[in-house]
Amino acid sequence: MDSFNDKPDYSFEPGPPPEASRYLRNKRIRPSFSWLDVEPQEHATSFAVAKAMHVDVLTAVQSALQQALDEGIPYEQFSRELKPRLRKLGWWGRKDLVDPFTGDVVKAQLGSPRRLKTIYRANIRTARAAGQWERIQRTKSALPYLVYLLGPSERHRPAHVAKENLVLPADDPFWSTWYPPNGWGCKCHVRQITRREAEDRGISESPDIPMRRVLNNRTGEIKEVPSGIDVGWEENPGQFRQKNVERLLAGRLNTVDPFIASAAAKDLASSWRLQRIQDGSAKGTIPIAILPDDLTQKLGAQTRVTLFSGDTAAKQTRNHPEIEAADYVRLADLIESGRVVTQGKNHLGFVGREKDLPWIAIVKTTQDQSEIYLQTLYRSSSQRYVDRFMKRGETIRE
Repeated sequence: MDSFNDKPDYSFEPGPPPEASRYLRNKRIRPSFSWLDVEPQEHATSFAVAKAMHVDVLTAVQSALQQALDEGIPYEQFSRELKPRLRKLGWWGRKDLVDPFTGDVVKAQLGSPRRLKTIYRANIRTARAAGQWERIQRTKSALPYLVYLLGPSERHRPAHVAKENLVLPADDPFWSTWYPPNGWGCKCHVRQITRREAEDRGISESPDIPMRRVLNNRTGEIKEVPSGIDVGWEENPGQFRQKNVERLLAGRLNTVDPFIASAAAKDLASSWRLQRIQDGSAKGTIPIAILPDDLTQKLGAQTRVTLFSGDTAAKQTRNHPEIEAADYVRLADLIESGRVVTQGKNHLGFVGREKDLPWIAIVKTTQDQSEIYLQTLYRSSSQRYVDRFMKRGETIRE
């Protein structure tokens, strides 16, 4: 007989929204001295922390945030576990730093409890908002409206209070800028609703968005920002990433900034679209990784975009049925940091740096060198196999 103390084989805690987790995970490291050095569009695709100029510091913070998002870790635990890591890396307290933009030595605030709280709140809320935007776009045929709601703050910005209960279609241009969070510490949010609820609440007229001119003291640039939104928060991060995906699908990846291109390609590699191509329910190709210029030239390719096709999916299913759709995002990491070796004409092999059974991938160009495709991705069977693989061609990156 089953006991009431037995653990059920189900859970009411399925984990974080995968879209939010992917949004943060697919960002690339972007060292910066000041938050004014990074535009809102860059924040949608790059992970940056002001005064964090070293990759190891950024990597530590990003990995801690990723764990907090994925496991629902509260700020207190996040701060308690990350603080000693940052101290060990020398990123704590106030220190003299050289501003690379001006060349001046300044007394800079590095890690502190207050800064960690700001970093935690800003990144977690932005990732969740971006993930929600992706779900909104996927389900807007059934839930076509959004309502703007205030969060649980003790004090609210007057401009945000004025937007409370505003109801607009999910595609209204208003959400391109006024999609929360809309500033440091902002807890506003939106709720997706049916047409009937929107009509019961009263559908609003799309409001005018007054702008104000803001000077960037570091660059001298003057730009316009919506009144009521903090500088740096005037871009809907989920929408920006989605636009990049659309640009990729339209074949414009080769003209996009490499940081933006890589983040968008990772989004595609971990998307429902790839999963459908992988399981055979959809046809076509999808970009999943970007080759750096030196490797593109080595292949003699006319593009840096690496594609995943239905043919590759079919071969993978036959030869490596253990590989799941979620594994293909690994290709970008192999290209970025793995060992590289030629594998015959028009082929490049990538080997991970894990000590035990690293991942291996091979990409190839078409005969006319106009396209690059993933040929295979799998886990190596032994170190001997890895050694033979590396010896089959010219080592380009050890």
